[in-house]
Formats: sequence, C-alpha cells, structure tokens
Amino acid sequence: MTKNMLCGLMTALICWTLPLNAEDNPPARIAWYGDLQQGLNEAKRSERPILLVSGAPHCLGVPGVW
Repeated sequence: MTKNMLCGLMTALICWTLPLNAEDNPPARIAWYGDLQQGLNEAKRSERPILLVSGAPHCLGVPGVW
C-alpha cells in the first residue's frame, strides 16, 4: 500500500512539474520539410546542406531499416 501511494505521489509530482518546464515560444532549431522539393529549394537559397531522412511505416519489420 505504501509503495502504491509513493508511486502515485511521485507520478503526480512529475506530471505537475512538466508544464513548468515548457517554453511558450521555443526557438526554432531544425527546419523540417515534408516535401523534398521545398527542402532542396531552401537548401539552395540558404547555401546550406540537407539531411534526407527517408523511410516507410511498412519497413518496420525489416532488419537494419529502423
């Protein structure tokens, strides 16, 4: 019983403090583009490299994909 109460109290405390750490306007760190052409256009405009991450949900069971 005491373990359950302690676990519940700790969970409530953690959940209560999470909003205190949230930022109202977090700084933009990474610009994600859902369209390859938009990403390429922005890379060309800003003269910066891109990192292309590609995958498909049906590849989840294939070793080495995810």
